[in-house]
Amino acid sequence: MLNEADVRTLVEFESHDAPVLSVYLNMDPSRRASDVYKLALRSLLDGAEGAAAEDVKRVQNYVEMGYNWQGRGLVMFSCAGLNFWWARAFEVPVKDAAFVSFRPNIRQLATLLDSYERYGVIHVDSEGARLFVFNMGHLESADGYLGQEVKMHKSGGWSAPRYQRHEKGTAHQNLQEAAEMAEAFYRSAETRRLILAGTDKNVAQFRDLLSNRLRSMVVGSLSLKATATPAEISDMALQLVQKAEETEDRRVADQILALANQNGNAVVGLERTLTAVQEMRAERVAVVGSFVQPAYRFVDSGLIVLGIDEEGELGSGRIQELPDAVESVLRRALVQGIGVTVLESHKGLEEAGSIGALTRY
Repeated sequence: MLNEADVRTLVEFESHDAPVLSVYLNMDPSRRASDVYKLALRSLLDGAEGAAAEDVKRVQNYVEMGYNWQGRGLVMFSCAGLNFWWARAFEVPVKDAAFVSFRPNIRQLATLLDSYERYGVIHVDSEGARLFVFNMGHLESADGYLGQEVKMHKSGGWSAPRYQRHEKGTAHQNLQEAAEMAEAFYRSAETRRLILAGTDKNVAQFRDLLSNRLRSMVVGSLSLKATATPAEISDMALQLVQKAEETEDRRVADQILALANQNGNAVVGLERTLTAVQEMRAERVAVVGSFVQPAYRFVDSGLIVLGIDEEGELGSGRIQELPDAVESVLRRALVQGIGVTVLESHKGLEEAGSIGALTRY
């Protein structure tokens, strides 16, 4: 799992004496067999122009001998010249890609952090509920509550109505207690999204018992049997989370455009967005994933600019070329704890410069 220390390590690492090889490899077993992974990796590495032979060998050896073949996405960064190596497997897939630069390429990691942040799943039945917290598809924590067992009786007989009233009352009490437990559990877990799972009837009853706060966090529901495993729940929940995130991403981009057009607390275009991030007044950055633009960085101050007055300054060592200013924006946003939204496409944002940000002022 990614944590703050991981993010800072990757963002801060740079090498100007040896290249850094970044590799993203889709390891989803439902789409690829092991021999296909290796062919895909070979193709990526063959196209990684400028990669050091030792870095290529490191990556190949890890996939063939060190990787435990668990997870759906594999991310590797190698700079053998400075003895730097970082590899993580994720429960969510990544897109095949390889990059060679003076620092790790973290754009896809930023996308993963945005798309699959911590979310909860409440698996409901008439006896109570199982509470899960997933982070990027990984089960992070779980709790559960089972109330008084509800034994359904066959219809008929003089006592059937009395039994049915008792059963309904017990089931309602179980769900009420589970809803109260969920309130405390998800408040401490700091989740923004919830998914309800179970039969349509149980889910509908349980939703009505949730607090307004939790109800507003629900992004969808799953039809699941009581015997569903955490792995099965995670697989189905991931699809809902991704759809919810796509909707949220478009809402954020629309909000940035609307506020920028009204001269509100938002900016669009690379120069203004870069300035907002460097001045630490950005609150959330949104960018079209394919957008790339080179820039320059002052070595002493770290200031990034899109252009310089005198090309001769490049030879002085005071200024260095950056292959992608957008990557720099994302890196600084992650260090500052700013939310990052990476969209596949967004016509309005593309017309406004393909990048923008919500700002504090």
